[in-house]
Amino acid sequence: MLVKDLGGLALYYPGQKLASVLPPRVLDGASRLGGALVRRLGDADMRAELEAIFAGRTPPREVRAILDDAYRLTLYNEIEVLRYPSLGPDSIADVCEIVGREHLDAALAKGRGAILLIGHFGANQMIMPALGHAGYRMAQLSAPPPVWGEILHDTRTTPLWEKVLARRWQLEKRLPVRHVNVFRFLRPAFEVLQAGGVLGLAFDGGGGKKWAQVDFLGRRANLSEQPAQIWKKSGAVLLPTYVLRAPGQARHRVVITEPLEWAGSPAASLQAFVTRFEGWVWRWPEQYLHFLTMRRRVRGSDVRPFFDDYPPAAIQLDGAEAEARLKRAGEWTDDEPGR
Repeated sequence: MLVKDLGGLALYYPGQKLASVLPPRVLDGASRLGGALVRRLGDADMRAELEAIFAGRTPPREVRAILDDAYRLTLYNEIEVLRYPSLGPDSIADVCEIVGREHLDAALAKGRGAILLIGHFGANQMIMPALGHAGYRMAQLSAPPPVWGEILHDTRTTPLWEKVLARRWQLEKRLPVRHVNVFRFLRPAFEVLQAGGVLGLAFDGGGGKKWAQVDFLGRRANLSEQPAQIWKKSGAVLLPTYVLRAPGQARHRVVITEPLEWAGSPAASLQAFVTRFEGWVWRWPEQYLHFLTMRRRVRGSDVRPFFDDYPPAAIQLDGAEAEARLKRAGEWTDDEPGR
């Protein structure tokens, strides 16, 4: 843990200015070396998740190559965060390409806003600068990075990691979007939609009060109903979206797909979404493995585990304590001491 935290500090502090000016090919080379180093610290959890994805299926490529690319992409996507302050309307096209923009424009023309429903697939955070710098009014529903220090208090948090989280939040606030804390009041998200804007949110987060079980990647997954509730209540058009960049490519592709229709209930509508989403995971598993590995590792502090088939966690919170931590996370503000 100490090695990872020291590496994170080096990346987010002295490395930030350097990363903002280096060309993509240099950053890609650095991510290849860094990814190989991180993998040496242990890849058992990621390998277990890859095996679970393809239980009974044939992977699209050799397992070792998928794992190598997963670590490489994870580090590159982290480096991209360091480039936020250097991005702008004149430079964003060099970093991101928007595919399916016609779906978004058609949705916004209906006057009730558009929801880009995503997963933590690829550099999903690049949706924010891609659309914000392209002139769209956008809000992003997510958790400010520092709250994870509270949520993962027993299993991950260290003083060094808290510094990294605080720095990441400083960089995220430089993006041209309105950040809405998923653990607090959601009114700002609805305001953006009512004004004909765009709301980005993820289907695979760990917060929520009502849960639905869906079939996802051949497993039983527990998903918060919150994204479906926002969709139904707002009347906005929902567009399944993902971000893709193969190792070595200079640009991310923000791919906005055709609208999804409400399926009659939150559970059925979430199932319809993940059925589309899992096809992307089976095709490009390296883009989602980091997130699946993270959810496996934090299963002991989740209100509901992402998948039902996880092995027992070394430290397992009961549901009441996990919910209490989410509540404390929702009380976090920028002006707290030490933040």
